[in-house]
Amino acid sequence: MAKSSDSTRPTRAWICVSRTCAALAVIPIGLLAGLASGLVHRDRRRALDRTFEVWGDWGTRAAGIRLDVRGRERLSLRPAVFLINHRSGIDPILVCALLRRRFTAVAKSEIRRNPLLGPAFAFAGVAFVDRADHAQALRALEPATDALGDGLALAIAPEGTRRDRTEVVGAFKKGAFRVAMAARAPIVPIVIHNADDVLPRGGWLMRPACVRVDVLEPIPTTHWTLEALDGEIAGVRERYRARLESGSGGGGQKPPPPAPSPPAVPPRRSGGR
Repeated sequence: MAKSSDSTRPTRAWICVSRTCAALAVIPIGLLAGLASGLVHRDRRRALDRTFEVWGDWGTRAAGIRLDVRGRERLSLRPAVFLINHRSGIDPILVCALLRRRFTAVAKSEIRRNPLLGPAFAFAGVAFVDRADHAQALRALEPATDALGDGLALAIAPEGTRRDRTEVVGAFKKGAFRVAMAARAPIVPIVIHNADDVLPRGGWLMRPACVRVDVLEPIPTTHWTLEALDGEIAGVRERYRARLESGSGGGGQKPPPPAPSPPAVPPRRSGGR
């Protein structure tokens, strides 16, 4: 049995290599599909939406990802700021699969230098934020506020960087929340439970997995003030912490305790009457 198990490892590794290459190939394919749609319809928005659909649908299939989404109906809300907890390099594909169309996003400026993702994200209208330059970050977020005003959604990771399994949720930066306040748009937390099952931090090969996602209730921001912003952010972060620690992937409710066993019936005595 041990020899059989060892012999399957190279086969599984090659499957992962093939899936990873196929998922990466979807990036230029999505760009070409978007360009073709833009040329036919002469509409940049339709071109971007077609790109996002290809990245999300074909990318998840190529990588062998199945999505178990609770609260999917909330993903159609526009305009809205969709927050994601950044767990894996596969997160951009997951965001495209979840939101699909009529959205834009924010990414760290380092991605601009990536030879594959940099041009792809630039074409998609992603705002690149330099986390070390506060003034530049504020300027970069201005188009995101405008996009919300145009009725689009915004996807952003408030932690600003990936977290591994040892840290439930990192500190939230204020940028996403300031943008939501400025546009008076609701915030919709998207809790991704196990994207690192597909692509762990520091890994290069994608592995097939079912990724569990909770889309929580929208949070209105129309009553928020700058003075109370820190408390509002802490409240949103607590929702993430509670849902991730519950590990349920579906409502955050723990299963009910098992029903008590019925009392044992003493055995009948035979004879003796």
